[in-house]
Amino acid sequence: MIDKPDNSILKAFTGLEGGVVASGSTCGVISGGAMGLAISHYEEIINNGLPAQVGMLSLIGDYMKWFDKKYNTTFCRERTGVNFYSGMGQLRYFTPGDKVAKCMWHIRGALRHLYSTFQYEIPKNISISKTSDKPFHCAKQVLEGIKEQTGITNERLENLSFIFDGGVGLQGGVCGALAGAIMGINLLVGMNIRDNSYFQNVKAFTIGHYNLLRDEQIESPEPFNVGKQIVDKFKKEAGNLECKAITGKRFSAWDEFQEFAQSSDKCAQLIELATNEASKQIETYKQPVT
Repeated sequence: MIDKPDNSILKAFTGLEGGVVASGSTCGVISGGAMGLAISHYEEIINNGLPAQVGMLSLIGDYMKWFDKKYNTTFCRERTGVNFYSGMGQLRYFTPGDKVAKCMWHIRGALRHLYSTFQYEIPKNISISKTSDKPFHCAKQVLEGIKEQTGITNERLENLSFIFDGGVGLQGGVCGALAGAIMGINLLVGMNIRDNSYFQNVKAFTIGHYNLLRDEQIESPEPFNVGKQIVDKFKKEAGNLECKAITGKRFSAWDEFQEFAQSSDKCAQLIELATNEASKQIETYKQPVT
């Protein structure tokens, strides 16, 4: 719709399916739509810097609120009511088909809503205090750390990863550090949706969901299995996957998020964990893939 395709970002985002590697957190329709909004205003964001970023977070927050009101939740686990990490959960999702149809219906509704939202201007005149002189972006810090340790990077993805601040648009969803780790590893091992044929994508999707049921790590660089290892370790350390649960806060404004994140030892620890885990996985698979 916006005629600005970016196959590398799409590849990175394949890991966010099913609420981040099918873990049930923030719905991929949310994270994908948020990135679509940001891409549609990319030049303005780059040219105007932090004010445009904060305005975009407000626009994305409105999208999340719309989705929540329309479909009663922004979390995959609540929308589907299934556990993709169990065989019975996957069976119920795909049969008899009502769960899949519900997702397709929500995607349709979200795209219709986003089509009009793409035309909106980024909100201006949003207050930004002096605490934001050096803005803190969770996902971007992880992506920059991955780049430093492995050389794997995508400049546009780094520049737009602020959308995950405060759990996507400051709404308390999936932690930005975890999202950064999953996107970073998928820059290497993610699915090439546009380059693959339909049957190649179906095959990769099927294999990936089978690999979600395996506790051990496999030798091949399969994105669902690799991502599941990161999600499991992150949840074990953080106790949860969502920003609002990890921090115990629901941020009402950009400055509130900045003040908390820049002084939080917990956030710093999770960023370090996410960076190191993703980088370790990338180094494991980088040579065989290239």
